[in-house]
Amino acid sequence: ISSAAMLLLAAPVFITAIMLMFLFALKLRWLPSTGYVPFRADPLGNLAHLALPALAIGLSEWPPLFAVLRADMIQTLQQDYIALARAKGLGPAFILLRHALRPSSFTLVTITGLQVAAAIAGALVVETIFGLPGIGRMLTGAVYNRDMMLVQGCVAIISVGYVLVNFSVDLFYALLDPRVRR
Repeated sequence: ISSAAMLLLAAPVFITAIMLMFLFALKLRWLPSTGYVPFRADPLGNLAHLALPALAIGLSEWPPLFAVLRADMIQTLQQDYIALARAKGLGPAFILLRHALRPSSFTLVTITGLQVAAAIAGALVVETIFGLPGIGRMLTGAVYNRDMMLVQGCVAIISVGYVLVNFSVDLFYALLDPRVRR
């Protein structure tokens, strides 16, 4: 898993998108390569058209999260309270999920909030590659047409979304650690 994560970390989102399109749309013919179907017209068709773009963005964003969680989990599992939980006879899965995951996830939550910018940039490229209508494609068209008002509006919407995600990350800290609530 670590090798696959590092390989995906080295590949830009547009390469991942093209490789997924080649494999699942051209070779296996499981999913459509481009286009968009509205959800009201055909819910399954909508999911089929959005599967490859979502997978491309997701595969590009999870390797750093995996690496951070793995490093934090290794450090947390060496703590004294984990040794105490093992001495009490608790199972490994229970120790991982109940005692180690929460303290290990603070850095993960922070990185997730910061990666929203990378996901937005990836979505901009992926929308263009897969021919999806969206704010990224609209922004790209506005830049080509030199429509500065539309560019400013798109950037404002993206910025507000980014700020809201980072604010929700701060709120999520209070759920993870009760000491933050004070």
